[in-house]
Amino acid sequence: MEFRRWFLVGIASASFFLSYFSRLAWGIVSVYSTLRPTIVEDSIVFSLFFIGYVIVQLPSGFVSDRVDPRYVIMAALVGLALSSLVSGLGDSMFVEYIASFFMGLSAGWVYPGTVKLISMNFRGKDLPIAMGYYSLAWPLSIVLAGAVLPFISINLGWRWAYYVVFLVSIITSILYLTIKPGMAGNGGRPQRGLVDFSVFRNANALVVSFSGFLFFLSYWIITLYAYKYFLTLGLNDYLAGFAYSLLALAGIPSTIIAGYIIRRLGVKNTLVIFEAAYGILTILLSLPLGAWVITVAAFMGFVRFVITPANSTAVSLIGGERAGSTSGMANFFWQLSGAVAPGIAAYVLLTLNYKYLWLISGIVIIISAIIYQFLLRLN
Repeated sequence: MEFRRWFLVGIASASFFLSYFSRLAWGIVSVYSTLRPTIVEDSIVFSLFFIGYVIVQLPSGFVSDRVDPRYVIMAALVGLALSSLVSGLGDSMFVEYIASFFMGLSAGWVYPGTVKLISMNFRGKDLPIAMGYYSLAWPLSIVLAGAVLPFISINLGWRWAYYVVFLVSIITSILYLTIKPGMAGNGGRPQRGLVDFSVFRNANALVVSFSGFLFFLSYWIITLYAYKYFLTLGLNDYLAGFAYSLLALAGIPSTIIAGYIIRRLGVKNTLVIFEAAYGILTILLSLPLGAWVITVAAFMGFVRFVITPANSTAVSLIGGERAGSTSGMANFFWQLSGAVAPGIAAYVLLTLNYKYLWLISGIVIIISAIIYQFLLRLN
């Protein structure tokens, strides 16, 4: 029984990994794509993924509460696999646009389903431990994207990056059949609405949503455009991939110790201090650092993944019994930023350059840190 529960965490984490890895892929493989996408075309691909992802955020949580979450995740992974296959076979940017939208539409169902599945099988002190291991999928997806995708694209061709996602998604989906129905549950009792709209009147919920929107607006810009930026600095494909991986590599240990930092500093202080630090580090990317940019990327990775659990903790404290509605609203705005960020980045790059892109992004993050000062009674 114990092994089965932790096996469940493993495949849930793998599912979350795939949903995140798939959104990062184009940011790297487009460099090697024979379709030769422009900056504007890249931005459209990114935005369409996030639009599809955002559309299903609230309904995915609703459905995961009412049916066996295994089936929700399995269907999402099959959709992710098929859209990845289409992306790999695509012979025009129009096909890539369609595939990216459906990729986001599929990936958006994974997070609520996997969280529901884990919460049904872990209680008390085991739950945060399970969620901690589950959450490692986020930094790991960035690390492996930078380490693996350039290698695959150079040696096998850019299309194989999507073929690999297709194969792994199908295999992971099949693994859910090994979970006993009793471990997956039969869904919850019907509730009266899709979301508790009273959270829109909660001042703290609004602060977390708006501040988080600004933070993630810049974060997605960094995540989606950093690899190409590192190439412009003269780093070769593999060194640029290594630098990209560092944006999350140090986040693996920081994710594990973040709880102790939050407990010592408090949620509000953690968000203010670490977001301000992340903003300063982002501004440093705009300076002519040369190879030192690798060091900056490593520090960014450590700081970034203290912010993630701090945000989740803030939402939990604010929501209380309505944590689901609060997290749903907050995550809607956090993910919505991903649909806006590529357009802003494209405009800045076409009218200015990367230096100003990182400068503007860093300032926006610092503004986000300042807004978190308005959080009430969380520490």
